[in-house]
Amino acid sequence: IALDKNQDDGEQPAAHDLVVATNPDRATLRAAWAALRPGGLCYSEWQRPLCGGPLRVRRRLEAAGFQDVTCYWAWPTGGKPLFWLPLEAPGAPHYVLSNRAPVQSAGKRLVRALYWLVWRAGLRLHLLFPICAIAQKPEPGAADQDPAGDEALLSWVRVHWCEWGLGDRPAELSWVLLTGGAQSINKVVGLLFAGSECAPRLVVKWPRVPESIPALEREVRTLRALHALQPGGIPGAPRLLFCRRTGDSLAVGETTLTGVPLWALLRRENFRTFALQATDWQIRLASHHESQPRHVWWDRLVAPVLADFERHFGAVVDPQQLRETQTILATLDGVPLVCEQRDFSPWNLLIDAHGELVVLDWESAELAGLPALDLLYFLAYLAIFLEGTMNTPRAVASYRATLDPQTFTGGIVAECLARYVEQTGIDRQQVRPLRLLLWLIHSRSEYEQFVREAGGSPPLSRLRSSLFLRFWQEELSELARQNRPLPLVGLIRTSRGTVGQ
Repeated sequence: IALDKNQDDGEQPAAHDLVVATNPDRATLRAAWAALRPGGLCYSEWQRPLCGGPLRVRRRLEAAGFQDVTCYWAWPTGGKPLFWLPLEAPGAPHYVLSNRAPVQSAGKRLVRALYWLVWRAGLRLHLLFPICAIAQKPEPGAADQDPAGDEALLSWVRVHWCEWGLGDRPAELSWVLLTGGAQSINKVVGLLFAGSECAPRLVVKWPRVPESIPALEREVRTLRALHALQPGGIPGAPRLLFCRRTGDSLAVGETTLTGVPLWALLRRENFRTFALQATDWQIRLASHHESQPRHVWWDRLVAPVLADFERHFGAVVDPQQLRETQTILATLDGVPLVCEQRDFSPWNLLIDAHGELVVLDWESAELAGLPALDLLYFLAYLAIFLEGTMNTPRAVASYRATLDPQTFTGGIVAECLARYVEQTGIDRQQVRPLRLLLWLIHSRSEYEQFVREAGGSPPLSRLRSSLFLRFWQEELSELARQNRPLPLVGLIRTSRGTVGQ
C-alpha cells in the first residue's frame, strides 16, 4: 500500500507487509502504522533537503512507534539505483566513493574530487537527499523475541563472525547494498562493514525473486567443490562462508575480494598483459584433468545446446549452417572436463592491490564443463572493451578482428590460445568446434532475456539482432574463408606486429 501526506487518516486494515510513503508527516506515519501488520515494514523517502538528515528521520519514525530504523542514500537519484549507502555508518560511504573506477582525464578527476567534497558537506550539514528509510512495526513481545529480517541476519552473522576467521566480533554491522542489473532475476549484493571500518569484511547475496535462487545455489555448489579440490581455495575466487535459508529464500555469505574493474584499467599497452594473465589463470583452473571420451559428456554439454539453439533461432538461420555446425561439433572428442566459470568477462574480473586477478560471480558455473570456453569468451570481450564497441553494432567487427592473427587483437588472441593448448594438453584442432559451441551456449541466456522483454515468444527481428547469433555466423564465415586450422603454433612478435612462425 502506498501512502502520501494528503491521504485520509482513516482506519486501514492492519494486514499489510509493506507500506511505502513519500515525505510523510505525522498523520501519514500514523496511517502507515495502522495499515501494517505487526512485523511489517515501512519504506519512506524523504525528498526535501531540509528534512533534517538521517538523525531527524530516525527520530520521527521512532516517535511514530517504529523500530530498527536504517537510513540510506540511493545513487543514482531519480532512476534505478546501483547502490544504497547506509548514512549512519561512515566507513561504508567512504569505501564506495573511494573505490570507483579510475578516470584518466584531469578534468574528470577534478569533477570527481569536487563531487566527493560536496557529498561529504551535504552529509555533515544534513542536506543530503533523498533519504530512504526502512523501519519495522514491532511485534507484541518483540523485546523478548529474536529480531527479524535484516536485523536477524546481522545478528546471526555477528554470532558466527569468529568462526570464519574474521577477527573479534564487531559491536555493530552495516552494509552497502548493490542493486545493479536491469533484470529482475539479478541478485542483490550486500557489502558488510564492521563498526566504522572503511573496507567490507564479507559479501552477502540474496535473490530478488524465487527464479534467481537456483543460480545462487549453483554458485554455492561450485565454491564448495572448488574448495574441496584445493583446500586453500582457488587464488582470486571467493571462499564460501555460509548458505542460510530463511523461509522461501536464502542468503549466501562469501569472503570479500576487492580491486579495480579490469575494464577500467584496460589500455592498448596492457591488453596483452591482461590477456596472458587471464590465460594463465584459466590454465591453473584446468590443470590436472584427464581427457574424457565424448560419450561421457556429449548428452549433457553439447546435445541439449544444439537442440535449444535450433529451437530458439531456427526460424532466422540457414538450415545449411545448422547442419554445418552439427558436423563441426561432431569432431569434438577426447577433451578434459574442467570447471567453467561461464561468465569470465572483463565486467566480472578485478585487479587487486597486488596486481592479481579477482574473479566474481560463479552463479552460472559448470563444474564439469569443457575447456577453453571461458578463455575464448574473455578474449572476445576484452577486444570489444578495448575498442569501445560494447553494446554497439561495431562489436561484431571487433570480434571479427580477433579471428585474424594479423590484427593487433587477433595476434594476441592466437598467442593466448597457443599457450593454453600447450599447457593444458588439449588437441589444438578442438579449438575450432569449441569456439563455435561457445556462442550457442551463451545464446541460451540471450534468448531467455528476449522472452522476458517480449513477455512471450520474441519477434523474428529481435532474434536476428542476437549478438551471439552474429558471433556464431562470423565463426562459420571465417571457417569457410580459411578452411584450415586456427594458427595456434609459435608466434614471433616484431615491431610491425605479430606473425606466425
